[in-house]
Amino acid sequence: MASAFADLPAELTEAVLVVSAASGNPHSIAALSQTSKFFYNLIYRCPDQHLWREIFLTTFDDPRPALNHLSTISGGHLSLEFNWTQEYTNRISAARYIRRPVQTTAPVSSQSDIPTSLSVVKALLSVITTSLPFPSSPPISLTFLTDLPESSSRFAPMINSPPFPPLLLLLTANYSALLGSVNVTWLQDLLKIGFPPELTRTLMAKLSFDVQGHAPYQPTLTSASHWIGSEVGQLFHKLICCTGFIPITASVPELADTSIPGAWPATSTPVSPDSAPSPDENEDKPALPITRSRSSLCTPEGQSADARTLARRRVYDMRYLGPARMWGPFQPVRRDTTDSPKSTQLEMLDEDENEDHDEEDEEEEDEDEEDDLGLMHLGLMNGRRVPDLSPPINPYELVPDYVWLASARIVVEANLREMFRQSPYRTAAFSTGDILPYMRKMHTVCIGGSPGYWNAWENRPREGEGSEGSGKSKQGEVEGWDWAGVSGIWKRCVCWLDYRDLLVHNLAPEKFLEDGIQEACRVMPLTIRITGYSESPIPPDSTTRPLPTIHVEGESIGSDRTDDLRKVIGTVSIISDGAIRWQMVSTVAGSDEPEWSSEAVQIGGPGAAVGFLGMWTGAMHERPDPLGPFWAWKVA
Repeated sequence: MASAFADLPAELTEAVLVVSAASGNPHSIAALSQTSKFFYNLIYRCPDQHLWREIFLTTFDDPRPALNHLSTISGGHLSLEFNWTQEYTNRISAARYIRRPVQTTAPVSSQSDIPTSLSVVKALLSVITTSLPFPSSPPISLTFLTDLPESSSRFAPMINSPPFPPLLLLLTANYSALLGSVNVTWLQDLLKIGFPPELTRTLMAKLSFDVQGHAPYQPTLTSASHWIGSEVGQLFHKLICCTGFIPITASVPELADTSIPGAWPATSTPVSPDSAPSPDENEDKPALPITRSRSSLCTPEGQSADARTLARRRVYDMRYLGPARMWGPFQPVRRDTTDSPKSTQLEMLDEDENEDHDEEDEEEEDEDEEDDLGLMHLGLMNGRRVPDLSPPINPYELVPDYVWLASARIVVEANLREMFRQSPYRTAAFSTGDILPYMRKMHTVCIGGSPGYWNAWENRPREGEGSEGSGKSKQGEVEGWDWAGVSGIWKRCVCWLDYRDLLVHNLAPEKFLEDGIQEACRVMPLTIRITGYSESPIPPDSTTRPLPTIHVEGESIGSDRTDDLRKVIGTVSIISDGAIRWQMVSTVAGSDEPEWSSEAVQIGGPGAAVGFLGMWTGAMHERPDPLGPFWAWKVA
C-alpha cells in the first residue's frame, strides 16, 4: 500500500496533502514526510513554495492584499516577502500551544517561557495583520438606514450619529459571513479558551491563582524585573489592544496531535520555581498587596476586576507624563541631556518607588507649606511648563507603548459596560449595551472596516498627477488624500477621576484596591475635517518618504455638555513600525484657548472599525496636569 502511494504522481500526492490540511489534519503532512526521503523532499525541499501556499490558503486568508496595502501605508518599508511554510507552521504550532493542557509549575517570569511565548504572540499578531481587508465594495452598505429626527441644532449630525461603527450592526445581525475573512473566524475560535495562562497572568503580576485545570501559580518575579520593557511584553499588550482582556478559563481536553516540523512539544518541561532566576530584591517589593481571598480570583469576573485594578494604576499614574513620551502613550525617547525631568522616565507600577524620594521630600518640605496632599513627594508641584526635548522628537522615533494602551482599553471597556448596565434604556429589547461586546470581534481590527475609508483610496491622486481642488496655498503643504480614513463623525469615550481623587490615588496606590472607585465616563461626538497635508520626514534607514501628515480641524461637545462647541485641531501621521498616530488639541468651550491635548494610536489595521486608543492631558503640559484614557471610533 505504501509503495502504491509512493507511485502516485507528485501532483496527486500534493493534492492529498492540501486536502489533509483543509480537513483539519495538518499532522498528516508531518507524518507522511517521516515515512521516506522521497516524501520528505517532496514536502520540504520543493524548488518553490507552491505546495505550502496551497496548504496555507486552506486555513487562512491570502496575506498579499493586506501586505500590499500596508506597504503603501508605510511608504514601501514593509517587506512583501511571505514565507508560506514558516507562517503556517508558526500558526498551527501557536494554536496547539494555546490548546495544550498546562502541566507546568514554571513561574510566569521564568526565562524559559520567553521564546515560546514570544513566538505564540507573534503568530497571533500575524493572523490579525494579514487578515483580508474589508471589501472596498461590500455587499451591504456601511451606513445606518435610520431616519434621524429633524433638529435645528447646529451640531445635530453629531448628536444624532449612531453610538458605534456600522460594522457592529452587521455583526449583531449575523452577517459576518459576508465579510469574507477566514482569519478572524480561526482566531475567534482559538481564543474562546483564552490566551496561555502564563501570558494572561502577567496582567495581574502580583496575584496568586488557582484556576481549575491549571497548575497553582505564585509568581517569583515581578513584571518590573522581567515583563516591562520586554519584546514579548509589548507585543502581548498590543494583542490585548485588539482583543480586550480575556480571563483564564478551565483547561480544555487534550486535542488531536497537530504537530508539524517546527511545532513545539505537547507539554512544557516542568520547571521548579527554585530554578528560576532570583529577582532583584528592590524590584520584588509588593507595592500593592492583595487582600482578597484566593477563591475570588479564580472566576473570570474576579480576574477581570484585578486586571482593571492594575490597568487603572497605569492609566492614572501622573508620573508617566513627560516630554520624552511626547505627552502621550509612547515609549520614552532618550536624549543625551541632563535637563530631562524625572517625569520622563517610566515609573514601574509594581515597585515601591517612594523610598527613593524621602531625602528629597525632607529638603522640599519647607518650600511649599500649602502642599497638603503631598504633591512634592511625586514631583507634581510647580505649575511651570515642562520643557520639550531638544532637538525635537521626529515621528519615526516614536514607538507606541502598548502596555499603557492595553491598560486604556481595559479601563474604558469596563467603564462602558458599567455605564450601559446602568442606562435607563436597558429594558429595551435591543439596547446599545448589547452592541458593545461586538467590539471584541476580530472583524473590527481588519483593514478598512470604518465607514468611508475606501472612498478616499479610490479617489487618491496617482503618481505624477494632482488631485482636483488640492492646490497648495500654504508654504510646506503637499498634495495628499485621506489615507487614514480621518474625515467624518467619531464617538470618543473619555474617562477620568476627580482631580483630588487622582492626586490621592497617586499618593496611595493601594486605594485602587478599594471598592466604589468613582470614575467619570462620557461618550462625546467629534467631527473631523481635513485642512491640508504636509511632508513627513524620511527615516534615517530609508530612502522613501512616508505618506503625508494629515492636518485636521473639527468640533466636539465637551463633558460639560453645553451648547458651546469646542474647537479641535490636530494631525494624523505615521510613526515607527508603521503605526498611525493621532494628535489633537481641543479648546475651552466657546473660545480659542487650548485646554486639552490628546495623543492616540490606531488599533488593528489602517481604517479598522475598532478605532484608536489614547491619552488626554492638559494642553499646556504643566507638572500637575491630570491625565486619563480614551477610546474613539468612527461612526459616519
